[in-house]
Amino acid sequence: MRKKTELPEVEPVHLRPIHGIRPGIIILMVILLVIFALFFIICMLPGIMSDGSYVTFDINTSDTAVYMDGTYLGSSEGSIYRVPSGNHEFTFLVSGEEALSVSSEIPDALFFTLFHHRVTGIEVNIENTEEIEAAVIMRGTEDAAKWSRITEYTDSFHCPPLFTTFAENAVALSFDDVSDPLLYMALHITSDEMLEDFRAALSILENSDVRYTSDGLSTIISAFDGKTSAAPLKTAVSPEAVYRDGFLTYSPVEFVKGNNGKSEYPFVKERYVSVRTDEFSIASDPVSEYEYALFIKENPYWAKSNIDNLIADGMVDENYLLDADLSLSVKSMLPVKSVSWYAAEAYAAWLSEKTGKNIVLPSDSEWTLAAVSASDKPYTASLLSIDSDNSSPKAMMGQLWEFTSDAFIPLSRLIDQAEVERLSQLYPYDDVIVKGGSWINTPDTVSPDTVGVMDRSACSVYAGFRIGTR
Repeated sequence: MRKKTELPEVEPVHLRPIHGIRPGIIILMVILLVIFALFFIICMLPGIMSDGSYVTFDINTSDTAVYMDGTYLGSSEGSIYRVPSGNHEFTFLVSGEEALSVSSEIPDALFFTLFHHRVTGIEVNIENTEEIEAAVIMRGTEDAAKWSRITEYTDSFHCPPLFTTFAENAVALSFDDVSDPLLYMALHITSDEMLEDFRAALSILENSDVRYTSDGLSTIISAFDGKTSAAPLKTAVSPEAVYRDGFLTYSPVEFVKGNNGKSEYPFVKERYVSVRTDEFSIASDPVSEYEYALFIKENPYWAKSNIDNLIADGMVDENYLLDADLSLSVKSMLPVKSVSWYAAEAYAAWLSEKTGKNIVLPSDSEWTLAAVSASDKPYTASLLSIDSDNSSPKAMMGQLWEFTSDAFIPLSRLIDQAEVERLSQLYPYDDVIVKGGSWINTPDTVSPDTVGVMDRSACSVYAGFRIGTR
């Protein structure tokens, strides 16, 4: 057995105190200091630097904009906002109408903001007023007319929840009756996305006390379910007119206009429909450049030199009077072109005042009847019309598209036409119907029943107008 080796004795090592403090104490203090620094940097510094808190709003209405101290903050739709600490004034607008203002003290969130957002919830209960109800209805109907122009959507471009937003607000604010605006909106369903949204809105309204049903809405729903009634049969009509002083007068008549019996958009816009026209007169010729020049002479607001103001007012676009030759010294009888529907309406109002007659743009039905009476005349494939026959209007087909007084409502031919007229007057947000084609169209693509559509402020070198009286 080996003998244990004894090691020589050494003196123990002692760390020297620093300023009288033992080294172990100093090491402990350093560790604690590092821990506190990390705690401060991670758990407190973000809160100190951010100065504020997160805020969310629990609001009973949809489509509600939130303003903080007069500055737009965002939408109320489940969003969370970072708000500086302190007292703030929050204002809420429903469909653009100011509904409520509240003051709230926002605390300063200090601890653990890097890991957890302290959220201050603000509950807002908006009550209905006449102004708010009018704003909700206007937003819903105007948006329906606007979005109906889009018939296809993609994964990156979505249709907003127009109908469900309207229904949610109607229920939340306890509207009494939304049958008129809902029917108007339903008449603008031109895509599967809008139809799906509409059905979801019906489910919301069915479980509420809000009145929303109507005969027209039932007809629209039946059409969506494939149960629409048959269109009337197209029958021949041979209207005759009496010519006098540049106008042709037609007696009251009932007839069927349209060129198909389909109920699906876009075919439904020219679906067969029974209409009645009371006695009316329509000009033998479209309004000429010389006649429009006389109008501008007495109404300088509509002069080409004032186009910037006209555009700012939403009356015309940048193509106003493009290629139009207006002169008072040369009586150009070419039809005036590149004018808007608003300009045509202004011309009719001016002439009414001068003549004491009720000068108007013809309706779709009146224009169609007059065009049928001139169906034996050739398609006018230029801006010139050589026609000495005064038994029917000239250049109804071809030359220029012509404005009518009727709004274009996509599914309007599925319900009673008097109801359509009433709704279009309540909610004037639609484009307008133009008729007859232009000189660049081919005759086999345009008939008296063809329905064209133009924005009310749009101006085109292929569009003009003629007037009528009632």
